[in-house]
Amino acid sequence: MNMFGIVKNKLDSILVESFNDKVKFKKIFHESMNALKTNKTSREFFVVYSQLENKKISDHNKAEEYLNETISFLKENKKNLNLNKLEKTLYKFNKLQKKGRNKLYENLDILVFGNSALDIEGRLKAKKSILKSLTKSSNEFVTESKIPNSLLINLSTKKFNEKFSTLSEGDKKKFKSLLNTDSNTLENEMSSLVEEVTEKIDALITETNDTGLLVKLQETRKKITNSETNKVSLYRIKELNKTL
Repeated sequence: MNMFGIVKNKLDSILVESFNDKVKFKKIFHESMNALKTNKTSREFFVVYSQLENKKISDHNKAEEYLNETISFLKENKKNLNLNKLEKTLYKFNKLQKKGRNKLYENLDILVFGNSALDIEGRLKAKKSILKSLTKSSNEFVTESKIPNSLLINLSTKKFNEKFSTLSEGDKKKFKSLLNTDSNTLENEMSSLVEEVTEKIDALITETNDTGLLVKLQETRKKITNSETNKVSLYRIKELNKTL
């Protein structure tokens, strides 16, 4: 069985690469969430890894305390971790996976699953790297450097960055129209769109019983309500709205 960070990174990669195909994306997403449901510990690991990735703590001592508690919880429960169902599910979509690393996941895996006395220096480096990430200030709204934070938004961000050059002429005209939107129109459209999307997310939150998905939805809602009123934010939220 692979370490959890490796599997979660694979899941993120497959979801990102399938995003343009709405039917395939939904199929993969729902099958993956159902696979997570089969093992309580895997659901907990999913939530904890996601929380750590999104967490920001300005005070170094508090950040270290948070990290220590996180590692302690994961190490204590890793004996009950079973990823067989999830790995079998993801194996069906191997062709969609792209090479890529998530350093935070890798470092957390080192701290949780690494026990070798010969790799103490590696664990110290891993802890230092995570603490740096925890205490690093960042904008409330998502940027590509934070992928896969708040995955539901970041997927559209990444796909835009990767696929812009392949847009049809019609889509390019739409994008140019967005760029030419004046400030008054932008503010009104942004306000209306945020309201529409948050209502959809609120409905999903009330319907889901999956803890991992619930965390993602709540994080996504927070990002949207705190997003800046600008054209980039408007585009990203429009793309998200298409998937809901």
